[in-house]
Amino acid sequence: MIKTDVIIIGGGATGTGIARDMALRGIDHCLIEKKDFAAGATGACHGLLHSGGRYTVKDPDAAVECITENAILRKIGKSCVEPTEGLFVRLPGDTEEYRDQFLYSCRKTGISTKTLSASKALNLVPNLNPQIIEAVKVPDASIDPFRLCMLNIVSSKRRGGKIFTHHKVIDIVKTRGQCTGVKVLDKFTSEIIEIEGKVIINATGAWGSQIAKMGGSDVPMTLSKGSLIIANHRLTNLVINRLRPSSNGDIIVPNETVSLAGTTSIHVDDPDNLTTDPEEIELIRTEAAMMVPDFDSIRLIRSYTGVRPLLRAADSSKGDRAISRGFQIIDHKNGMFSILGGKLTTYRLMAEKITDRIMEHFGLNERCTTATTPLEGQEDLAGYPVSKRLGKIEKVMCECELVPRDKVKKVIEETATKSIGDIQHRTRLGMGPCQGGFCTYRALGMMQEMGHVTPDESLDTLKRFLQRRYKGSRPLLWGDQLREEQLVEGIYLSLLGMADHEI
Repeated sequence: MIKTDVIIIGGGATGTGIARDMALRGIDHCLIEKKDFAAGATGACHGLLHSGGRYTVKDPDAAVECITENAILRKIGKSCVEPTEGLFVRLPGDTEEYRDQFLYSCRKTGISTKTLSASKALNLVPNLNPQIIEAVKVPDASIDPFRLCMLNIVSSKRRGGKIFTHHKVIDIVKTRGQCTGVKVLDKFTSEIIEIEGKVIINATGAWGSQIAKMGGSDVPMTLSKGSLIIANHRLTNLVINRLRPSSNGDIIVPNETVSLAGTTSIHVDDPDNLTTDPEEIELIRTEAAMMVPDFDSIRLIRSYTGVRPLLRAADSSKGDRAISRGFQIIDHKNGMFSILGGKLTTYRLMAEKITDRIMEHFGLNERCTTATTPLEGQEDLAGYPVSKRLGKIEKVMCECELVPRDKVKKVIEETATKSIGDIQHRTRLGMGPCQGGFCTYRALGMMQEMGHVTPDESLDTLKRFLQRRYKGSRPLLWGDQLREEQLVEGIYLSLLGMADHEI
């Protein structure tokens, strides 16, 4: 039996942010995540640190939260934020009326703007659509959600926080109607562990309703699927948005060596086993190409999808995009609190507000310092851009993202992981143009040499990786990407003998 004061369920940005806040305020806590950090909506987002411009017209409260947190994260998390800035571009068919609303709303919500002529916008981003009418510059940025979660958890670990990744909550323990603990399953060993706590925080995003029901409660949620595509080049150094009401495929985000484009908004009932539909791929690509025509010919290397955990709207007739991106804290009055809604950009604020509630619940009065205290552990990260790593690397394991062998070795030593995904999230191994085709087997070989996986476990891990990789690339298999996939298939099936094993 493990005992703690606060049990946090969920290892995304919100959950790890809560763990950091709890640690800095001296609260004993434990975090449980059924996969690895950022396995849900956090890791499936477009990596945009919002200026708030996307919400300023229809959701000004969310816009204010975004621009405030944007400034904070730029200061406390420099190693996981790339201050790209962003453009909202107006194309033929995009109205002056919306531009005027946008500029007025930005002034009201405190978002700095600069209106650029078409020629000045094209000087900044030469491969923009030459038919552009004008653009508005805003303080958008690119953020690495995986780095963000890892840095948040450093503060927790350094102050005695108990962290359980790859542990699934299978039951909420109740005593006289109160939630007093959890039973968790170790997904590697199948061991069941019981953890006792005074308070349980449900920070599981799209799975919030499932966890709340385990505790005997209900939460008002709407699940909205958003799909994105990854291009194999960095097509722009600025975030590009369409200057129109939020719609499908109107954001392009530079992320290290690649570009992300999205997104869609489709109502779903189940957050598990999602797929990206071919229609979504074509829609996103077409819309992205309206802003940056190169998207029409660039090689797409991966598609993925995540689920936005939105607060349920009283009127659902306007669709999921009309639902506020704000957040809500629910005290279920049974020892469990749920935190719902929000977005990656506002994760720190969400963590602050629910930690305030827990402090009040315990009768404590320790102020929050997460807005002024830099994220710990940044000294171990190279930061942006990727070229900074060039002079510091002797032996590379992942050429696309310039991940050194010693970094991969350190992660394996520290985590004793049996999962390639754990290495990817901590180093960016396999996140570049080849999507792990040329580096995954090297990392697995190192894991086996270090005694962390047996040959059979290594083979099972490789099978799962190849299945997951194919799921993301399958909707994009045409032209150059099909040839790339055939090359990777040849490596694994022929050279490495995977043809002899069922995949």
